[in-house]
Amino acid sequence: MSIFGKWPNFSDPFPSPAGAVNKDSRTDAALTWLRRSMEVTGNRGSAHSYSSVWGWQKAYPETTGYIIDTLCDYAAIKNDRTLLRLAVDCGDWLTEIQFPNGAFPALLEGNTRASVFNTAQILFGLTRIAAMQPDNAQSMRNALESATAWLTDMLEPDFSWKKHAYVPGFTPSYYTRAVWGVLKANTVLQLPKVALAMRKALLFYAGRMLPEGTVQDWGFRPGKPAFTHTIGYTLEGFLESALILNEQQIIEKKILAGEKFLKVRNKVGRTAGRYDTSWNGDYSFICVTGNCQLSIFLHRLWEISGQEQFKLASQELLEEVIPFQNMGSNPEKFGAMPGSAPFWGPYMRFRYPNWAVKFF
Repeated sequence: MSIFGKWPNFSDPFPSPAGAVNKDSRTDAALTWLRRSMEVTGNRGSAHSYSSVWGWQKAYPETTGYIIDTLCDYAAIKNDRTLLRLAVDCGDWLTEIQFPNGAFPALLEGNTRASVFNTAQILFGLTRIAAMQPDNAQSMRNALESATAWLTDMLEPDFSWKKHAYVPGFTPSYYTRAVWGVLKANTVLQLPKVALAMRKALLFYAGRMLPEGTVQDWGFRPGKPAFTHTIGYTLEGFLESALILNEQQIIEKKILAGEKFLKVRNKVGRTAGRYDTSWNGDYSFICVTGNCQLSIFLHRLWEISGQEQFKLASQELLEEVIPFQNMGSNPEKFGAMPGSAPFWGPYMRFRYPNWAVKFF
């Protein structure tokens, strides 16, 4: 066996699910791994990833923020208050590491550089706790207020974010999910000036939408093909922000984007790991988390439009990655999802990232 673990079928890097899949057991396994990712940090956030080569990484503030949402969802679905306790512990840890100016750190625990995108993603979790936990509401609200104020202060005159980027000097279009994070926080804060600023920010990024449903600069690097991970961020950010702001034209364009994507996918018969802005795909791998994100996006399009093709495709994208969930006996990997399938693919190579499990 490879040191990287046993896969469903190494001769076929894209296996199909063998018979009916027990989604409850798969979900329970994923939750088991999320618990483990927090146990290894002393319940101070979820570890960035696990690798058989490099072991467990430090806690990752950005993704811990939006994992809180998932923990709260499944605390209700499973009637399991221990998941809610984990969510609150994550929120408490995040408020401890927040910078005095309201920002949150880039990259892993201990990083001293502020990040616009990471700060906005953390708002998802803090907002959820503020809404669900009256005892924590004031501390969470204070954290939301200072983070939201910092994010709006960081906006340029054209309402884009250019400072504190992952790639210095590059303003990616997946910042639409940052817009959504601020709008979620504003469901608690109820500040008209924040809603106005986010509407203008969303319209800035909408100016990058292309006729084929793609978006200029929706990847990690300017002019490069984008992993479906950042494509999912971009499309979901547009859709959910537009729904909050009642921007009907953007909603309609995201339905169109979904239709264009399905046309390309159905022609080939499976999902690429990344696409350029002409929907030319790299089919040598699947970006597992991107598949899960696009599955969520398509399901939302079905809920909004009623088009059955979106519901069917949502299921198909999920079925593409279910076989790659680790269901072996190693407790460090049980329930985990890889960054890429095959495991040696270019996105998070040889790693099990926590956000893949979150979106799964």
